[in-house]
Amino acid sequence: MSNRMTAAQLQAFYKADGDHRAPRQDREGPIHKGILQLLDLALPGDAIYHHSPNELDMAGPEAARQIAKARKLGTKAGWTDIEIVWQGRFYGIEVKALGGRVSSAQAETHADLRRAGALVAVVSSVSEMREVLGQWGLLCRQV
Repeated sequence: MSNRMTAAQLQAFYKADGDHRAPRQDREGPIHKGILQLLDLALPGDAIYHHSPNELDMAGPEAARQIAKARKLGTKAGWTDIEIVWQGRFYGIEVKALGGRVSSAQAETHADLRRAGALVAVVSSVSEMREVLGQWGLLCRQV
């Protein structure tokens, strides 16, 4: 017999502990980390990338204060997860778990970035990212 909990048992465990939410599963994080490893290996040496965290992993009044502060300092809703700058060009990458959807704020911001001359892609895997890098001429090393 398996020692693993069923989904119902897990939910009951959290409710018994006073937590009525199931733990949030990070489906994008592992993809994001794999993409960063690919970028380290494949990008031209004079390219630079950056991750702009737009979400906070907290709730309540402190989260509201931090979000308000970030917005006042220029954080844009829907901004891409990873930005690459190379030879005067801006490339935006939105990482989504398989089946994940782009929000309306993301779609609007991606359109704004494209109007400004940026290239933007939504990817759900390291292999998709490798393909996009090749299309953009950024795949410097075969990996």
